[in-house]
Amino acid sequence: MDRRELRPVPPVTGPTEGTVAGAVPGFRLLVVGESTAAGTGAPDHDTSLVGHLARELAADGQQVVWRAAGRNGARARAVARELVPTAADWDPTHVVVLTGINDLQLGWRPGAWATDVAALLREIAATWPAARVVISGLPDVTAIPAIPAPLRRVLARKARRFGWATERAAAGTGAVYVPVDHLPLTRDDFSSDGMHPGPAGYARWARALAPAVANS
Repeated sequence: MDRRELRPVPPVTGPTEGTVAGAVPGFRLLVVGESTAAGTGAPDHDTSLVGHLARELAADGQQVVWRAAGRNGARARAVARELVPTAADWDPTHVVVLTGINDLQLGWRPGAWATDVAALLREIAATWPAARVVISGLPDVTAIPAIPAPLRRVLARKARRFGWATERAAAGTGAVYVPVDHLPLTRDDFSSDGMHPGPAGYARWARALAPAVANS
């Protein structure tokens, strides 16, 4: 995907909550975080990460009730202070956290990231103490078309340090860290803006996260 071909994506449409039918009650799934939690890059939440993940979890016949709470541009601090409280009225059994790319691109130091992601996971644990919490790592940033080539390897080195900090924070709060930087990404996995996943990318990501979410 040539960067000159990139174009903005329209806003996600449709409800931010839904249900995948199943024979028995199963999961109450909350996906919270930045633009990927908001589904940016997909036309609706059925084709965003939360929709794909809900169907993965429902594949064995369990019902999945899902909710998405995301915002474009949100850093980890904003997720903790602003987005988690907006979903505090919900009672999820499983929480999936998507955050980090904004902190990475906007120059947040790895030390500051370690502090912020740990605070976020503590806030989630305090808000939903009975929920299983899974936090995703960052994708392979060298494959993101919208990032200029000279910056990709610089950000990739920084992303590895973000990943180590996230893994430590998860271990300290009882959350599960899932690295996804090994996933092979092609141009078909991205939306027209070259930054956010498209439906195919969200499906690939959901398949990577589903085993960690379901293993409770």
